[in-house]
Amino acid sequence: MEFISYILTRSLIWLLHLLPEQMLYFFSDCLYVINYYLVGYRKKVVFDNISNAFPDYSQQEVRRTAKRFYHHLCDLILESAISHFYSESRAMKRIKYTNPELLDDIYRKGKQVMAVTAHYGNWEYLSTMGLTTKYTIIGIYKPLKNKYFDRMVQKNRQRFGAVTVSMNGVARKLITFQRENRPALTLFLSDQRPVWEHIQYWTKFMGLDTPLYLGTEKLARKLDAAVVFLKIRKVRRGRYEVDIELICEDPNNLEPFEITEAHVKILENLIREAPEYWLWSHRRWKHSYERFLEERGAI
Repeated sequence: MEFISYILTRSLIWLLHLLPEQMLYFFSDCLYVINYYLVGYRKKVVFDNISNAFPDYSQQEVRRTAKRFYHHLCDLILESAISHFYSESRAMKRIKYTNPELLDDIYRKGKQVMAVTAHYGNWEYLSTMGLTTKYTIIGIYKPLKNKYFDRMVQKNRQRFGAVTVSMNGVARKLITFQRENRPALTLFLSDQRPVWEHIQYWTKFMGLDTPLYLGTEKLARKLDAAVVFLKIRKVRRGRYEVDIELICEDPNNLEPFEITEAHVKILENLIREAPEYWLWSHRRWKHSYERFLEERGAI
């Protein structure tokens, strides 16, 4: 059954990638109507998240932001699906890196780079970064249950030279690269919700108590790696720009958690700039800070 569902899905994606772009987004609009008005995929989560993150929003503003988000989500689903069949030239027409020379400067210094981003815009298009820099791109992934889809997704992310590594193996891989003097740029999704048992740090994000992984900061300090944030902006449907913002080149000169707080603030500002492009259906605030304190006897 897993193989059959894979074949059917891949065949549908192949057909979709043959469509003119205008027709593809017509299907996206139809998918939006089904998703928002009929299925209501995680609608309560989306509305609650937006309301909590923007307490000054009226109900009308929350609804308008939610609708724009669902429009973008449908675009994102189809764009990411058909990208499996993109050539290099077609892929690079859809994403532009505005200042790749910043990475060139760091590369000449022989430093690794921790590149922080989030579920914002179309993060799947970042698989093209290997076409714009001398760095080996390392993408962290979580294996899918369906082995056929897992293989398809990994193959797509590796097509332009990236190396995919499981979350549990990324530290070993980066240490190996460091020993071999092979500069690597590793992509981190900073808005992943930590597993409850792994929570070590909380901060205010969008005005809400939010747990964070500290892996980016810890690895940056261990490897003396530069840290950048990849600010993805949606220019128009199917077109994105990435601005690379330097957080630090010498992480051990910064105070503890300063790197983490910096990339959280950049993401928050990006979301406030255009909230509809963040993944509001993500259960980002599922964990309770009060429960965390209670279990540790703090209250």
